[in-house]
Amino acid sequence: MGNAEVVVAMVIVFAFALGMAIGVVLVASFASRREDRRMSLWGKAPDPACGGVRRLVGAGVLGSRPDRQVNVHGEDDGVLSQRFRR
Repeated sequence: MGNAEVVVAMVIVFAFALGMAIGVVLVASFASRREDRRMSLWGKAPDPACGGVRRLVGAGVLGSRPDRQVNVHGEDDGVLSQRFRR
């Protein structure tokens, strides 16, 4: 294997690793925004991406739910109902 082939192999491996890191960051940021929009951190994760990000960053529920009004969002992000959590 010549020097040029080694350099090409290293560039390919670096590009693959960089793509994986960017993919993880993008999935984590989209899942985090979804959690914020739905205010769902107090309950069960709404989908596997959110659950994976919770495990990745170590987010969990400690204590009881706060007493505040929350909007329950549907799939199209429209407000379905408003209620008070206790």
